[in-house]
Amino acid sequence: MNIRFIYFLCILLGSPVAQAEPATVSERDMKAALIYNFAVFTAWPESRESAFNVCVFDEDKENLNRDILRSKQINGKPVHFEVIFSIGEVQKCQLLYLEDSKNKEDKMLLESMVNFSVLSIADTMDKMASASIINIHLDNKKYKFTVNNEAAKRSNLTVSSKLLRLATKVY
Repeated sequence: MNIRFIYFLCILLGSPVAQAEPATVSERDMKAALIYNFAVFTAWPESRESAFNVCVFDEDKENLNRDILRSKQINGKPVHFEVIFSIGEVQKCQLLYLEDSKNKEDKMLLESMVNFSVLSIADTMDKMASASIINIHLDNKKYKFTVNNEAAKRSNLTVSSKLLRLATKVY
């Protein structure tokens, strides 16, 4: 991740940016900011939903700062943070974050996300990394991400070229 992107994230979070040393941001806060920015730079098909639903399975609910997400709007809609307990609930999500969930390798889950235009974001280095649309990982104290643009297209999502340029790998 380059310094311009970190500066951009700090502005969005309302954090002051120190000239001498970078602001310390918790892992939960950084993941929430990344997820927000990924959503902002992704286009969904038209929706009649009144809110933008960011979902996590129960095992992952503590991995993100929900308050950061709840204070934002995406596509002019307030962000709702939803904890889901089954794959069948994915249909109410626009974005699904996966980290520790036992469901992250489930083939049925992957198929559901395509059917409902869900932006899947995973923080993992296992086989879900290539199956999710965006995969983030910590590398040398910096978050990096890859974008599976083919999976995004299959889900009827459009990832901005600005976001694609920042990815370490696009496939």
